[in-house]
Amino acid sequence: MVHSPAFQGLIRLFKKAYQENLSTRYPIHWTRRRFLRRMILATGSAVTTTALGNLRHAHSQTKTPRIAIIGGGIAGLNAAYQLKKQGYLATVYEARNRLGGRIDTRTNIFDKGLYLDFGGVFVNSDHQDILDLVDELNLSLFNFLEVTKTLPMPASAYYFKKQYRTEAELAKQLRPLAQQIAKDATLMEEDFLQWGVFFDRLSVADYLQQHANKIPTPWLRVLIENAIRSEYGVESSEASSLQLMFLLPKVEGDTVEILGSSDEAYMIKGGSSQIINGLVNRLPQQIKTRKILTKVAENNQRFYLTFSDKEVVEVDYVILAIPITLLKTIEFKVQLPRKFKQFISEVNLGNNRKIFARFNKKVWQKNKHFSKEIWTDLGYSMAWESILQIPNRVDGVLTFFHGGKDANKTLQSPTHYKSELIDSLNLAIPQIKSAVSGQFIQTNWIEDRFTKGSYTNFKPGQLSEFAEFFYIESELPNERQTVAVGNLIFAGEQFSDDFYGYMNGGAQTGRLAAEVVAQNLKINSVNS
Repeated sequence: MVHSPAFQGLIRLFKKAYQENLSTRYPIHWTRRRFLRRMILATGSAVTTTALGNLRHAHSQTKTPRIAIIGGGIAGLNAAYQLKKQGYLATVYEARNRLGGRIDTRTNIFDKGLYLDFGGVFVNSDHQDILDLVDELNLSLFNFLEVTKTLPMPASAYYFKKQYRTEAELAKQLRPLAQQIAKDATLMEEDFLQWGVFFDRLSVADYLQQHANKIPTPWLRVLIENAIRSEYGVESSEASSLQLMFLLPKVEGDTVEILGSSDEAYMIKGGSSQIINGLVNRLPQQIKTRKILTKVAENNQRFYLTFSDKEVVEVDYVILAIPITLLKTIEFKVQLPRKFKQFISEVNLGNNRKIFARFNKKVWQKNKHFSKEIWTDLGYSMAWESILQIPNRVDGVLTFFHGGKDANKTLQSPTHYKSELIDSLNLAIPQIKSAVSGQFIQTNWIEDRFTKGSYTNFKPGQLSEFAEFFYIESELPNERQTVAVGNLIFAGEQFSDDFYGYMNGGAQTGRLAAEVVAQNLKINSVNS
């Protein structure tokens, strides 16, 4: 599942490349949130209360409001938790027989006491919603950055064209392209409507082809395309060139922010499902599983939810907190704006897959190759150490991460492909074959009927086309935006301005969806 260490590493390399070129200043710092804010202001589509329609005050204050939340992942559970803190009880309906959605920690995998995150795992320093939940739920974090600094080998290794490359070498090779990207970011600042839309509609593949003279060696393009493939689960032709603009660092004076908040510094001790367990424990008698929503109808300012078991539930408020792939399967008897229906129809999830391989010893550490991750051109984007956070273990587990078309290769001949993985890695790490235990397991989010993919990818042109359908947090009222059609509210990482593809995107939009409901209930209370 994205976001991957590969992309975070690419961010680090671009920032190092830019740091070496401080004499030429391009201080424009673009993020997805900033792009969306500018697009909303430029097109005049922002409204301060909701992106889709005015809130309707449906229920009488003489009775308790009935609130339904569809989806028991991080977005839905956090929405229920935030509402409960304000005194409102919601019922969560989850299709699976387990909770957590795309957060799924499996315990005692391969060996007793060993756990692996099949879904979301990494937490950045700016993932405030997740960090707040960690504090409130009394959980602990494992700090990758601190631990890898104490080990006698580099955190990351880069193996291309049958030899190891240093970060300094990679940064130097990236410098011409980094300069070009910085110049184009300045164009967006000078004439946003023209150049913002232009670069959004241009794919990464087309951008790299246009500036092929800025890429001094073919394996460098492989590195960039692999990072896109692993990060968004698509080929570079299906990703907007804006993703390259977002690689640029923030410049202050003579300093460049190298890692910044895109650092993947943490994971949750015990696995990401600890945060799900903590939320579930705070929502007793509020969760129903094996409830598959098939239809949402509205009549007389009430919603009627039909489930696959034929039960129909009448409620005042609905928060739909499910992947966009599942929104496509629901029959809506609600007046949704045409463009929002287009958003649901056209935006999709990426295609990613993890293969976990257990080794009897960590030969990548003993030979001082790397402690955390290796980037390669060996048929997969990268592999990373998956149990660094579990102390006193001699064995190790590497996660081989695939995206885009590479994710499908793992299914064609699984046994043969796993053998190929180890054979190819043995070129970079001699003795790896002698350490392999023969134990493998892979994720299947693509085949999972309640997910059908990994995390959201926005194809060229879609960020500018659908900018009005994202939650945007801002201190300025004219930039603020939520996602609701009346009292039908939407949540999930696909609606996050700056954190789509992250656990934090789900947690953030769940909190914001809860705020929409709570705000409307308070308005009703004042008006009643």
